[in-house]
Amino acid sequence: MKKLFFLLLCLLSVGTAFSQQFTLKGVTHDHEKNILPFASIYIQGTSKGTSANTNGEFQFRLEKGKYSLVFRAVGYKQLIREVDLSKDTDLSVALEAEAYQLKDVVIKANAEDPAYEIIRNAIKKRKAHLTEVKAYSCDTYIKGVTKLKNAPKKFLGREVQGELKDMGLDSGKRGILYLSESVSKFNFQQPNKINEEMISSKVSGNSNGFSFNQATDFLISFYKNTVEISDLSRVGFVSPIADNAMLFYRYKFIGTFREGNDWINKIQVISRRKYDQVFNGYIYIIDDSWRIHSTDLEITNNSMIEGIDTLRIKQQFIPVKNNKWMLASQQYDYSGGIFSFKFLGSYTGVFSNYNIEPNFPPKFFTNRVLKVNADANKKDSTYWAGIRPMVLTPEERRDYIKKDSIKLWRSSDKYRDSMDRKANKFKLLKVLTLGYAHQNTKEKESWRISGPLLSINYNTVEGWVYSPGLTYRKTLKDSTVLIAKVNGRYGFGNEKLSGNGSLGYVYDPKHNGYVGISGGTSYADFNSNYSAIPPLFNTISTLFSKENILKLYKKDFVNVFSGRELSNGLYLSGNLEYANRTPLINTSFRTAGSFPNKEFTANNPYPSSGNDYAFTAHKALTIGVSLNIAFAQTYIERPDFNIRQGSVYPKLQLDYRKGIKGVLNSAVDFDYVGARIFDSNKKLGILGAFRYSIAAGKFLNRNKMYYMDFKHFAGSDIFVYTQFIDGFMMLSPYEFSTGKQFLEAHFEHNFGGLFLSKIPLFKQLKLEEVVGVNYLRSDVIKNYTEAYVGVQRFGLRLNFVKNFNYNNRSSTGFRISAAF
Repeated sequence: MKKLFFLLLCLLSVGTAFSQQFTLKGVTHDHEKNILPFASIYIQGTSKGTSANTNGEFQFRLEKGKYSLVFRAVGYKQLIREVDLSKDTDLSVALEAEAYQLKDVVIKANAEDPAYEIIRNAIKKRKAHLTEVKAYSCDTYIKGVTKLKNAPKKFLGREVQGELKDMGLDSGKRGILYLSESVSKFNFQQPNKINEEMISSKVSGNSNGFSFNQATDFLISFYKNTVEISDLSRVGFVSPIADNAMLFYRYKFIGTFREGNDWINKIQVISRRKYDQVFNGYIYIIDDSWRIHSTDLEITNNSMIEGIDTLRIKQQFIPVKNNKWMLASQQYDYSGGIFSFKFLGSYTGVFSNYNIEPNFPPKFFTNRVLKVNADANKKDSTYWAGIRPMVLTPEERRDYIKKDSIKLWRSSDKYRDSMDRKANKFKLLKVLTLGYAHQNTKEKESWRISGPLLSINYNTVEGWVYSPGLTYRKTLKDSTVLIAKVNGRYGFGNEKLSGNGSLGYVYDPKHNGYVGISGGTSYADFNSNYSAIPPLFNTISTLFSKENILKLYKKDFVNVFSGRELSNGLYLSGNLEYANRTPLINTSFRTAGSFPNKEFTANNPYPSSGNDYAFTAHKALTIGVSLNIAFAQTYIERPDFNIRQGSVYPKLQLDYRKGIKGVLNSAVDFDYVGARIFDSNKKLGILGAFRYSIAAGKFLNRNKMYYMDFKHFAGSDIFVYTQFIDGFMMLSPYEFSTGKQFLEAHFEHNFGGLFLSKIPLFKQLKLEEVVGVNYLRSDVIKNYTEAYVGVQRFGLRLNFVKNFNYNNRSSTGFRISAAF
């Protein structure tokens, strides 16, 4: 027995010796000892590698043995360093700046720059290189760092210094705002199948959080004609080797250098026009194969990008199996500013351990493009020290330590109570305008009451109206949410006090599952589906032009509602309402001026000049069901919730409404079916984004129905209107509602500054050009059409509109809209 135990001990010792790993670390710099950040380092003959950090530091964990390490940096000669690793080792690696040759190229006066021929060859091979690797898997590491460089002393009247200090920044209002790391397994199959699994995730100052790092969003390919960068621009950017690149770029041959058996051409990329959606910088092309070797390209706010001023993209490719070249590292460097806040940052991705001949099992690829493992944020420091391919800088290490201690302080009852006291402080001006909010962070609950100044409006039915609202919200221990609302209302003209409330429960946040009940008394808009006339707009139009455009009726009701995602891309919602509906007439006739040639119209959606009732009082029991279908919708599965990514296919919405006669004395009897097909963001490369919606509906049964049961449209006939996706700009919100059938269509294209950016007067404004057409046909109005052009910025838009077939006439007008 003792001999057996001794033998096992020896075997374990030998196994431990064979598997022993050593640390290889070092610093990359040039021959002048200047730090060389973000150099790529990988083991020759493999795709196992890492990247230096901003201080040029790198680190490997390797088993004992001999290695040939390849060091590469854009603009520097490749260096191969032999290492015999038998203990922890430090290296100092000096890279030599690349010396470029003309390689038998003779550039003559007035002759074409040789760069153009190189780029033409790269364009010819573009598609082949894009699709030559049919499938692959690799390990990915992404680190994101955003730093604040400067901040104002005050912002919107608030002291900034204390809040920045609470975030871990120094007294100079500088430091790391956001730091995150993630490790994923990334799998890809042509043409666009993706399966990514986030194995570990770390966010500074949030040990329970998951980073939003995603290789799918981070990876870009200049082999594609247009490069899409999420949330940066509405339009795509033209690749320097796109099929039509010669129309957008000029090229300059800088020289060539030798790397192993390959000659690498350095080409300067220069935009032909300052404000095109293009890159500037350098692209390195391998001779003969015409592959991309590396890139150093940037875009600026001249290219209509939002949120930042400059984005610099560096890529390095390495050869893997069968002379296929794959991305080894990619780096985003960005800088910008907003409201005197200045920031900069970087996102760095390291891609290693490629398998370009994977054997994926059946049904490996689904609509889920990324899964974040539930324990991804539970990894300890020992795990990260062993798996992290990039060395943390001293500043980053301090940030983790500092923000971990800040998190502990913030999670204390003392801190949360102090923050609640500060947030709950009564400020008269804020209370009068925005209202008052009270929070209890420890109990995860809050309540808010609306401000009186924004709760006052005027209409001809009630006169001056005060309608405060109270909202209570509580997050329960299982992350479900309880929401209660109470709305009071008093009309000073009709001297009526009323109110209603609702209670909602979000029982499945991951699948947006909710259930609720509401009830009470409501002064409802006849066109309640869209509420196209906000009370403030009606107040202004009534008082200052005697146009009481909002039409109301009284509704005493109980409504039960629910909704949930049944499966990916399939969402079902519905409601059941019982209401006692009462007509209302005008009781108040105030104006802010004299309008002798105008009369108030009736509180009646039908065209009328008298003060008559719109309908007879009745009871109504109605049910409505909607099914929304997003075909092949991709999504990200996180432990706490899912993120819908959208679909390349149009979406479909199916609606059914029914009036149930006889039950609880309900007087209504109708059946309505409708369908809508739409796409809200169809990107067309450099041409911008296109959206459309086509809807049709029909009342199969209309035995007994009232105006509020009709199919209404998102119309507006005032100068300032709320911008709807399926809206009309010059159509009355009431006059053309139908109780039979209809067909409507909306088409809109946003060019994203494609034309205005070329005009000197407008290019600095970054205005986006919008054109569109709206169409409606029903039994009430035949072939009504609107055509419009507009310019927008930050959600505000000025439109010039012309309509046709509006009561057999056409007209033109301007409209200001907002879409926030």
